[in-house]
Amino acid sequence: AVDIMLNSITASTLHQYQAPLKLWWNFSYENNINVFNAETPAIIAFLTKRFKEGASYSTLNSTRSAISLISSRDISGDVLISRLFKGIFKQRPVRPKYASIWDTTPVIKYLEKLHPLKQLKPKDAAEKTATLLALATAHRLQTLALIKTNNIAVSNTGITIKIPDLIKTSKVGSFQPEINLPFFTEKPSLCTASVILEYLDYTKNIRTASNTKLLISTVKPYSNVSAQTIGHWIKSLLGKARIDTNQFSAYSTRHAAVSAAYQKGVDIDTIRHTASWSSQSQMFARFYNKLIQSSSKNFTHAILEQ
Repeated sequence: AVDIMLNSITASTLHQYQAPLKLWWNFSYENNINVFNAETPAIIAFLTKRFKEGASYSTLNSTRSAISLISSRDISGDVLISRLFKGIFKQRPVRPKYASIWDTTPVIKYLEKLHPLKQLKPKDAAEKTATLLALATAHRLQTLALIKTNNIAVSNTGITIKIPDLIKTSKVGSFQPEINLPFFTEKPSLCTASVILEYLDYTKNIRTASNTKLLISTVKPYSNVSAQTIGHWIKSLLGKARIDTNQFSAYSTRHAAVSAAYQKGVDIDTIRHTASWSSQSQMFARFYNKLIQSSSKNFTHAILEQ
């Protein structure tokens, strides 16, 4: 049953839990605590210790979830632990990562210069495809890494990409994301749908049966790449477009895309749908709607129009 229960969380979450669980295990051993059935005072003592050591609210919340995973008790519903977290939040509140976000204009202009794709170096072709895809869809890098070539359907109006694999926001009864990218005929150099097709043609001679994913490595053995590698590509391109990569990571493309779309008149429901947030989600208003650092449309066109 343990292996089935572990399937309830993603591999990345399981990896995230390893460090806090090790700390909890050591604390329990030193204080003669049953690590699988600890009483509330013991858990509060451990969390308080970590707080005094400088752990953030987010880190402590992740620690609570990690302990809850192996505990026989309902920690999430414990009144005293919940009260502790309210106090932690007041003393060390969670703040959005970015107070403002970079303007997409210089990045779009730089992407426009990288044309045609077939004349670019492999790394430049990969960087353009990944960055354009990230901006045009506002999806997480994890989702982009899951795109498989056999789930890309081409029509007269554009391409549709299905994501059957479980992602961060996947829930029982919810629909998996479907990315729709219309052909942007006004600017072929910025047409995400066309660039994806050009990228597939660009890489066709180095692909093997194991290359099931859209994005593949630029060096031998040309394997499928992870979200981390895609992040390196995007960060590299942002730097070339003179975005401050010391301040902004590759994941900031999501913030930049949705903020730019909103300021160009794309309605909230379209933004939520494109970014795979539920219709009730407050994520955009709380964390992603940022003032752009510089002074009702289709999402993709709104991002790429200058």
